[in-house]
Amino acid sequence: MDAYVEVLRADGTAERHRIEGEQMTLGRSPAAGITVTGVEELEPEHLLVAPRPDGCWVAIAKGSRVGAVVRGAPFEHGLLAWGSEIEIGPIRLKVTDALPATKQPAKVSTPVALVALIAIGAAGWMLLSDGGGELPETAATAPPLFGPLPTCGADGPAALHNAREAAEAASAKSERYVFSAQDGVTAVNLYAKAQVCFGQGGLASDARRMQGEHESLTRRIDEDYKTHRLRLERALRLAHFDDALIESHALRALTHHLSGPYPDWLTLLERRLQMMVDTSNMRAAAGR
Repeated sequence: MDAYVEVLRADGTAERHRIEGEQMTLGRSPAAGITVTGVEELEPEHLLVAPRPDGCWVAIAKGSRVGAVVRGAPFEHGLLAWGSEIEIGPIRLKVTDALPATKQPAKVSTPVALVALIAIGAAGWMLLSDGGGELPETAATAPPLFGPLPTCGADGPAALHNAREAAEAASAKSERYVFSAQDGVTAVNLYAKAQVCFGQGGLASDARRMQGEHESLTRRIDEDYKTHRLRLERALRLAHFDDALIESHALRALTHHLSGPYPDWLTLLERRLQMMVDTSNMRAAAGR
């Protein structure tokens, strides 16, 4: 699908950036997917945008110096309707799925489209030859994302050194969760290690603080895990394959560190959904 972020500056100038892929970050750093220059209020990677058929999921990086405002209210994350504007300091960001006014829809000649469709069909046959073109069924139960508390592996001053290192790394990783699911998973494990090591080192108050951070982030990620599973189930039931592909990708990112029947099923499901979506898009192009 076509999706864009329009950057509207205070001087009246505007620029439009296409959202490539399933999600992109936006900020002032060249490392961001969408780089916006000359706006010091932006963090290096200030927000994440993820297009969906019914709107755009937007998440603001935790700890940003300048907050975001949507319709006059502070905004942290959520699904925004197409056409919504996000105010950050002196700029406004508009998420839109409308094509530029000067852009004409691309016309695909029938012979070219049919050749491409045949090519996709051949690729699909090779891709799906591990069990047919139907979506795979699974009776596998989604596994928990997190295991038991780790051990510290040290006592006394060495334990406190390990605790402080783990706590610092956990804080940095947790801020990256909105951009990288596995950073959030890693942060949970690091908070757990910091909790145990502070306890081993005799700093009970710091251990309790790490326990609070560990439990809070665990609840947040587990809730996201549950939400994505429910959305995937609904999308598959309604045959909304675009939505199902987005949710399967999100679940694959959350379970990347795991192995077993459920992650294996997600991998196969995502491949088959991608082929179905690509084939559907090519057929639509051939019919224009």
